[in-house]
Amino acid sequence: MSKVQTLSGQQRLRQLAKRQLGSDLASNRVQTTTIAPQPVDPAANGSFNDKHQMLTSRAGIPLTDPIYTELTLADRSARRLQMRLEQQQQNLELVITLALNYCTEQTTAQDVDPDWFQFYCELVQNISTHSMQKLWAKILAGEISNPGSFSLKTLNLLKQMSYKDAVSLQQASSLSCRIRSQEPAHIYFGYVQQGSVWRWLAGKSRGMLNLSQFGLSYPQILNLIDLGLLHQTEIESGELNKNQQLQWYYHQQMLQGTTRRQGVILQYYKFTSIGAELLPLLSGQPNPAYWQALQSLLSDVISFDPTP
Repeated sequence: MSKVQTLSGQQRLRQLAKRQLGSDLASNRVQTTTIAPQPVDPAANGSFNDKHQMLTSRAGIPLTDPIYTELTLADRSARRLQMRLEQQQQNLELVITLALNYCTEQTTAQDVDPDWFQFYCELVQNISTHSMQKLWAKILAGEISNPGSFSLKTLNLLKQMSYKDAVSLQQASSLSCRIRSQEPAHIYFGYVQQGSVWRWLAGKSRGMLNLSQFGLSYPQILNLIDLGLLHQTEIESGELNKNQQLQWYYHQQMLQGTTRRQGVILQYYKFTSIGAELLPLLSGQPNPAYWQALQSLLSDVISFDPTP
């Protein structure tokens, strides 16, 4: 029976890298960081011809290079494939190197599933955008710290995400909060008051926030739903009892409240299991304007304790 080896996160990452890359990560670090591609500003000025030449060169088809045009079709094909393999290798080494920045010194005796890591490497070798490489690096570091944290289904979905999609999810993360008994976090936006004819006549039977005012537009919500990161329909909680105690957590803030009336129903968007897996990786900053607006909206049906 083999002895279980206890290693820190960085030690385990170096072990994985050596198996996959054929050499120690430390020997590749200087080289990979010096050849890191510069991020491209999509708003940068440039003519159509300039951008066309840049893209064709990246694809291994530098049409304006006289040496390239003199090569045979077979030689051009071989050259393009070689460039593609080198780019994939560079992407893989960059992401694994970036993961060192997110690995903890906490020791673990459980190894990463080798099939999971192989699948991860096959996907990450085609990720060239630096911002997305950092997100994939966090995935690897998180899986090393707690094997089984990220499913293959999550990796497949992440592969389909663009940088714009990641920004939308990050924005959704900045508006997410939870009540102690609920996991994962939800995006609360309104309430419904049941069983009160007078309140219905007075126009106070419901309240709703416009999330676009706080950076999360409805098209972004629809896109997150389409990606499978949010559930397809708006969710309503069960009816809350009068004087029911609630404990809200919004990023590092905690707020306690008590329902004022019977029949209060809270409305929210719910993250899917995949969305919940990705949320801890995003550094979405809290939005004080949203948090204040949500408390103001709900103050008609929930009495919040004074914040310290």
